[in-house]
Amino acid sequence: MFPSQNIVKQLNSRTCSKQCGAMLVMFTIGLFSLLAVAALALDSGHMLLDKGRLQNAADSSALYAGKILQGGGSLYEAREAATAILIENFQFSENADLDTSISLSSPDYNSTQVTPNLFIEFSEWPDPFIPVFDEGSKYVRVRIENVGLNNFIAQILNFNKVVRASAVAGKSTDIECLNRVVPLMVCGVNSDPDFTITDPISGEVTDAPFGLPLRTLYVMKTGSNQGSAIGPGNFQLLRLDGSSGGADIRRALAGEFTPGSCVSPGDQVNTEPGNTVGPVVQGINTRLGKWQGGGVNSTDHKRDTNICQGDRVDVDSDGVIVPLDAGEAEYSYQNYLDNDELLNCDSGDISIDTVNTSGGRRELPVVVGLCDGMTNGANTITSLGTGCFFLIQEVNQKGNDAHIVGEFARVCSSTGSASLDPGFVSNTSTIVLYRDPDSPDS
Repeated sequence: MFPSQNIVKQLNSRTCSKQCGAMLVMFTIGLFSLLAVAALALDSGHMLLDKGRLQNAADSSALYAGKILQGGGSLYEAREAATAILIENFQFSENADLDTSISLSSPDYNSTQVTPNLFIEFSEWPDPFIPVFDEGSKYVRVRIENVGLNNFIAQILNFNKVVRASAVAGKSTDIECLNRVVPLMVCGVNSDPDFTITDPISGEVTDAPFGLPLRTLYVMKTGSNQGSAIGPGNFQLLRLDGSSGGADIRRALAGEFTPGSCVSPGDQVNTEPGNTVGPVVQGINTRLGKWQGGGVNSTDHKRDTNICQGDRVDVDSDGVIVPLDAGEAEYSYQNYLDNDELLNCDSGDISIDTVNTSGGRRELPVVVGLCDGMTNGANTITSLGTGCFFLIQEVNQKGNDAHIVGEFARVCSSTGSASLDPGFVSNTSTIVLYRDPDSPDS
């Protein structure tokens, strides 16, 4: 081999060595970059997911605490309720990371700092939210701070995953009531919607809102020559929002509610004297698939999807359901919920026609009021609340038989929109979330 060839070989060897070293450095940098991107994608995605879950938990906790305050609960009780909801939410498998990262043990419900991670404050106003220790506070802020999450590969970047969340909740402005009650009423016993009755022998506890046991039949309108608990000339019809006369009764019973026809507990409601048989029959029977004149029709006043009825329930001359032990109808509200049919259901079946039918038409929001039976003619009753009653049968076109019977299903919840006018006053409000300047995600 010539000397020149040796020199060339040595030079090539040195060049390869330098290039291989440079490629190793570039590969290392590239690998680190790939790991950094993977860490950013995996761990930041995980952090954002848990951040959202934490915010949802804070929202539900604040709403529940606000509900406790609305019901007259103390600050202690509100903190206790908010913490209980957090503990319950963190038991779900998708919140396992949060459950292991947040300390909720040994809570101090007398302190703003309930646990090392949980802070619960109260204010008289939602904005600005100024923490106070006033038992009359209507607004609550739940803060969950310094929640450290486990890293997957972000530790190579010395990146700590720490999240927080806060939520403010409390009473809304008063609601412009859209309860859409029908102009019927049932006589109640007391004003307690959470009232219960205990059987002295079996010890069984029965829910009886306003003193009326649930899943029991009640007269929502009496017929002629049947005793009136409101007063002579009254048949348990109401005059809502200034409406009066047969035409208004027909439209309201058919479902043409007036937006202002909300009746809140404590309101004074005027009665509509007279049996008004024709309009009552024409209005209420649309819900059971019968259109009998008066301008009602199947397009504007749809029947219920399920119009099945059982044997007819009668009412005696005292306005009491016959027989006295008729606690349940042959076709009950539970049958309706289960979409059950009677073998011999002459009045209809579960229809597959969705054009002229609508679910829930047999569920009526009815005023529960105090009846004194003292005034002759137009009367005024005090509302205790609103009950949802299941219409069990159609009404007959006969004065003595024109009674409406329903099964008490539950207490109707208030519905409607909070007024945008701060000066608007009503007896109804709800609990809502407010934007917390401390938390952009609230």
